[in-house]
Amino acid sequence: MASANTQIIPYSPPPPSSRSSEQFTYEVFLSFRGEDTRYGFTDHLYETLISHGIVTFRDDNELERGGVIASELQKAIEESKIFVIILSENYANSRWCLDELVEISQLQRLILPIFYHVDPSDLRKQTGSYEKAFFDHEKEADEEKREKIQKWRSALTKVGHEARLIKDIINVICKKLNSKLLDVEENMVGMDSHLEELRSLIKIESNDVRMIGIHGLGGIGKTTVSKVVYNDISLLFKSSIFIVDVRERSQYYEGRLKLQKELINGVIKEKNMEINSIQEVVSVIKQRLCSKKVLLILDDVSKSEQLEFLARKLDWFGPGSRIIITTRDQRLLREHEVHESYEVKGLGYNKSIQLFCQYAFKKNSPEEDYVDLSNDMVDYANGLPLALKVLGSSLHGRSVRQWESTLQKLKTRPHVDVHKVLKISYEGLDDIEQQVLLDITCFFRGCDKNDVTRLIEHAESCIPVLCEKNLITLYCNYIEMHDLIQEMGREIARQEHPKEPGKWSELWDPADISLVLRNNTGTEDVKGIFLDMSRARVAMEFTTEAFSKMKGLRLFKVYWSCGFTNHMGGERTELHVPKGFEFPSYDLRYLHWEGYPLESLPSNFDGENLVELNLKHSSIKYLWQREKLREKLKVLKLSTCHQLTYMPCSSNMPNLEEVNIESCGSLKKVDSWIGFLNNLTSLDLSLCQKIEKLPRTIQGRSGIHQGFITREHFCGKREMGDVIRQKLDFFDSIKSWKNFSVLVSAC
Repeated sequence: MASANTQIIPYSPPPPSSRSSEQFTYEVFLSFRGEDTRYGFTDHLYETLISHGIVTFRDDNELERGGVIASELQKAIEESKIFVIILSENYANSRWCLDELVEISQLQRLILPIFYHVDPSDLRKQTGSYEKAFFDHEKEADEEKREKIQKWRSALTKVGHEARLIKDIINVICKKLNSKLLDVEENMVGMDSHLEELRSLIKIESNDVRMIGIHGLGGIGKTTVSKVVYNDISLLFKSSIFIVDVRERSQYYEGRLKLQKELINGVIKEKNMEINSIQEVVSVIKQRLCSKKVLLILDDVSKSEQLEFLARKLDWFGPGSRIIITTRDQRLLREHEVHESYEVKGLGYNKSIQLFCQYAFKKNSPEEDYVDLSNDMVDYANGLPLALKVLGSSLHGRSVRQWESTLQKLKTRPHVDVHKVLKISYEGLDDIEQQVLLDITCFFRGCDKNDVTRLIEHAESCIPVLCEKNLITLYCNYIEMHDLIQEMGREIARQEHPKEPGKWSELWDPADISLVLRNNTGTEDVKGIFLDMSRARVAMEFTTEAFSKMKGLRLFKVYWSCGFTNHMGGERTELHVPKGFEFPSYDLRYLHWEGYPLESLPSNFDGENLVELNLKHSSIKYLWQREKLREKLKVLKLSTCHQLTYMPCSSNMPNLEEVNIESCGSLKKVDSWIGFLNNLTSLDLSLCQKIEKLPRTIQGRSGIHQGFITREHFCGKREMGDVIRQKLDFFDSIKSWKNFSVLVSAC
């Protein structure tokens, strides 16, 4: 009997058009030189495969046909899972066979070469009968044919190895075909692009051990992507193991031990192995896996210590092994020094609508009466596959009115199944990180990172963590997040006391704020209030009594997002604030009140912890009723306060970094202490036309990066002689400001 050998040959990542997760028509494709083996060895092998129930393709109509592979044969190659190449003495004489081999070698599939009465070295070196065949091919070959001949040589070199018996070939094929593929959905959307990118990162042709990380937001599809990768390449490894739910299953010692045993059993397959401790299993992994080519996928890893007992080092695994880790935490991947990291991102509109419709209508497009509603649902999901699937499934077979009702509900509450998955990331944060995330989701989405780190305690250290866990992202230093992450954070705040908003830590909805103020139900649990009066539907009234119990208030903002109109463009909703109004201010870090209606801040205003004060468009005449040292204050914005006549003493605010008193038309004098503020980097005095003289203390201040004044500050209409020269000298001195602007206004 002829001898044969099996070898998994290296391959390069296939083109984008290659198959990914589809079912194959044929389990085995036989490639052979007909006149050498058709009626002997090949028949025997073919019948043996068929007798084992293996669906096998054999081309019984081999013709030269000018060296071009027929379209039917090309289709059979693309739809075959495993290729058995019978390399006989005259195999290389056939241009047809060589073209067929090139096509096969370009696919990312399992190839088993059988050497029939030939020396494998003849293939590697193209000697013996193969040397003669190539000599004939190269006669009078033009440049195009020489390129094709080189491809033939390369393909043959790849399969030149030793041989085994036919029964070994059958055993290998049966073992590979019996390998369990993971269950994935049919007609998956957007998977080919993920698979193509990951193939290039995995570099299956390389013989080194590589670790690859797959990260992304919860519900984005990391597990599905990793399953598709497993099904795509698992046949190319000695052993393949997919370990699910590492985060959940590793919480306790017994669970960690079971995960280790699952790894060992997936490779060694010894039923009666006695293992009693994690450290003992680590020793077994290092000893028994270091020589084996293994594919190991660890799904949903949340902590570095989970990798310590499963895949601590590369040398635990044999040459050619691949370890793939899915996680929500980018930092974990960096700490473990993975070779490559891949982020699974949300779907675009076209793929989103297709995926949603597959679940909602069992087809790729919406039904006529549901087009607009489907678009609304897709907009809500914002590319998150989990949300698209959950919403589509829940709406399947429902009426238009039920869809409309669901959409209205989603505007106030997230879908429970989506919320549950996203909340896992929140639960993985510590208490401080959780509070920072809630502040951002409720108040600071879309804000500059520098402003947020100034206003929220511990944000400087927490924001990188939230980025690494894919909860927020930074675009040009502005904080952004997925819509459903924002909804998740706000729902967590609501769930603290579902029917008692006065006990929530964050209040942002005008209706909830109105309810709390009207019923005087605010408590010390309230840490932040952001009231957008443009969205308020009824007049609001602030009373001292309503605020009296909110002693933990840290963040307080009253503003008009639509410019002193309501969200429909109509007249603005009234906000009533009585004289003598007071509110807790000791813990207050941020006070932003557009259009503040009183002449000054309350008499009891403390502001010891105040970091930023913004009272633009206000009615204040003076800021404080009593001066007090406020060392933490860094930003003071009083722009367009037309009645402001007195600027507070800067010596009581020694750490100011930014001062904006632009367009304060009644202000006549600037406090001279402003020139001694060592941290001041931005000063805006523009359009304060009654300021007759600027303090000389601000001259030569090179630390000011942003400076704005108006022409009148250095050159009036009627000034002559020495006065003009003095002001021009002053102008020269402040040109040292790094970004200095002069605003010219009417005299």
